[in-house]
Amino acid sequence: MQEHDTIDRRTVIRLGAATGLLAAAGCLELGGNGEDPDEDTGESTEDDDVTVAPELVEVDDPPAAVYLPTHREAMRMLEPIEAGEFVLAPMLSYPHPFWVIAGGGTDDEVERVDPDDGRGVHMMFTLWDAETGIVLPADEGAQIRVFRDGESVGSPRSPWAMISQGMGFHFGDNVPLPEDGTYTVEVTIPSISTTRTGALEGRLTESRTATFEFVYDDEFRHEVVDGVEYFDEEYWGRPGAIGPMDHGEHGDGHGEHGDDGHGEHGDDGHDEHGDDDHDEHGDDGHDEHGDDDHDHHVPYSALPRVEEYPGTLLVGPTSDSVPEETEDLPRSGDAAMLATVFESGFRLADGDERYLLVSPRTPYNRVPLADMSLSVTVERDGEVVGESTLEQTLDGEYDLHYGASIADIEPGDSVTITIESPPQVARHQGYETAFLEMPPVEFVLEDR
Repeated sequence: MQEHDTIDRRTVIRLGAATGLLAAAGCLELGGNGEDPDEDTGESTEDDDVTVAPELVEVDDPPAAVYLPTHREAMRMLEPIEAGEFVLAPMLSYPHPFWVIAGGGTDDEVERVDPDDGRGVHMMFTLWDAETGIVLPADEGAQIRVFRDGESVGSPRSPWAMISQGMGFHFGDNVPLPEDGTYTVEVTIPSISTTRTGALEGRLTESRTATFEFVYDDEFRHEVVDGVEYFDEEYWGRPGAIGPMDHGEHGDGHGEHGDDGHGEHGDDGHDEHGDDDHDEHGDDGHDEHGDDDHDHHVPYSALPRVEEYPGTLLVGPTSDSVPEETEDLPRSGDAAMLATVFESGFRLADGDERYLLVSPRTPYNRVPLADMSLSVTVERDGEVVGESTLEQTLDGEYDLHYGASIADIEPGDSVTITIESPPQVARHQGYETAFLEMPPVEFVLEDR
């Protein structure tokens, strides 16, 4: 098992006064260079010293792996909105950078997106299926429109599919705002284009629109800027991840950003196993979705644990045991790769063929890695007996995975999963250097 750390509430508390000093010293303000002039006179106003975001403290030369970031962002969570078969939870924070991927995983295909100067928010959304509670991979077609007093503010924005350690899978973007006030947001939720099976088959086919309002003012800025929690510097850049946020509360901002709920469970072993968090948080959203919705709980996009997958779990060619935890799975680009072969007749397989399910995930929080391109090669005695492309699939029981029916596969066969392209999702700090250069992963189908 890889040595790693997780950050919980206790670690934050240890920072004490030093944390506050760091946050206060790092605040970014609107400058006096005409960035925020009076609308009538064009002159600078008293708003020149408005604090819009804390300084971003980053890890020098972070590892090419999932690592502990320097801080946990604060955000304001708004009430989830029901829209047909969808439920959408809007969340707002201060503008901050993220990284987008264009094709492969080389340095020139990773682009850092910095926010514009001036006022604005980082607008985020978790989208899930109202019936199953599964967090949905909203991809092409999502759109954000912002209005103030009935007038459009800026151009419509196409948000990015994103992953962060605290929020899991979501979509969002930095949205500039011209001034303080009440804003109305219309979110176009596209139909889900990913192949859907099980309880999701034939559903989520109609686009919907969700509308909400929020107030952007000093109170909001203080809430999200002062609410940033910086971790002890000794943890920065270590292998590991902060735990999922507690999405169970709404409306009062600071306390909602997760450490409160997260830290309560850290004492139960969170420091040793990031996956354990989901026994208390993520799996609740995944497995007990119905009740959570009624409690306005926002599910975390945690995939099922290793033991919840049937079939024959594939192992590495030199492995002497079957992995029991996500952290023990073979890695590629620090993604944990779960691969299992279902018996013929399983509902996802074609006819009498068997079904290969591959579930790439983040190694500590089990967040699905969407929009990858994968293929499989099956070899027996050095000869290729099967090749196939794996199709991204969203299943009501096994969530997001990549799979294909395999006509010819036997115990002893070598199974190689090739990553043709890494996950095409934007990343927040702590994920931006992982899941990029992803070599093939070799497995063996054992006779068990």
